[in-house]
Amino acid sequence: MADVDVYYDTEYDILVDSEEEDQIYEVVAGNPLYRTEHQVRTLQRKLPLEGHVALLDYGCAKSSTIRMLATLSPGIVPHLYDVSSRYIPFWEKFTHPAHWAVNSPKPEWDSYFDVVTSFFSLEHIPTPARTMREIARLLKPGGHFYAIVPNVATNVADLVVVDHCNHFSATSLTRLVSDAGLELLEIDANAHRGAFVVVAMKPRALPAPAALDPAKVGHVRAELAGIAAFWDKAASRVRDYEASIGGDAAIYGAGFYGAFIATSLSNPSIISCHIDQNPYLQGQTFDGKPVIAPDDLPTDVSSILVGLNPAHARKIISEVAVLRERDLDYFFL
Repeated sequence: MADVDVYYDTEYDILVDSEEEDQIYEVVAGNPLYRTEHQVRTLQRKLPLEGHVALLDYGCAKSSTIRMLATLSPGIVPHLYDVSSRYIPFWEKFTHPAHWAVNSPKPEWDSYFDVVTSFFSLEHIPTPARTMREIARLLKPGGHFYAIVPNVATNVADLVVVDHCNHFSATSLTRLVSDAGLELLEIDANAHRGAFVVVAMKPRALPAPAALDPAKVGHVRAELAGIAAFWDKAASRVRDYEASIGGDAAIYGAGFYGAFIATSLSNPSIISCHIDQNPYLQGQTFDGKPVIAPDDLPTDVSSILVGLNPAHARKIISEVAVLRERDLDYFFL
């Protein structure tokens, strides 16, 4: 990728069709919980947000999380930064032009912010160490840094998504935060499925640098070797299952894992549709196939290839009531 900033400014088309468009975090009792709402709830649990809070969302895209948060916490004064100007139509709905910046943060923002947030942006930035030093510079002493980044160990897609140029472990995050001069308060691997939630603070005096534990580094290397082995065999496993399909099939999922399955097939024409519970995707096409709700699955489909995070796929499928009523054969990555 020759110029990352140009790519994100002109070609990156994730969730840009409307203000409301969002990804499903999970489905609870048949009702979708969207990622934005979950991120807001998690942030509110993790950080004190009382009184006046000057907040910068770094690498913000639409900044739907901070937009929702600001409606719930009137003391928050949102500021926005991204390398792309294409999100300005979203920003101007909830903050003033003086409170956003494109391409580089404003000089007057140094040591200004009580909170700097970063939601799934650090994995896209080729210079994470430099970025973290910049974030530390933007925080006032005592200010908090709050980030969510993919956990490659619990969301194996992170390792092969083409525009994810960084892959994080708890060990690497500890070092990244420390090298930026921030004090790490928490790395939570459970609060957000498939991701780490990171909380740090800018201390009034520089903390001691974090020491690397060789045993932890060895553990990360072993985890990555296992993930690489998974992807090495994944496409051939899809084709082996494809050879056993006797009729029409569907792919469950219209995201990364669904796309991987579709592109791994020898004969994609056996797929009649993609199934997805996200109403923002239903009615659209994905890889030339219609995206439908589970209730609309054609009766002649007998096999479903499940394109979901393998760590959660079986549980998710088991909770789709309409599929339990059908005699279907499943393939899981």
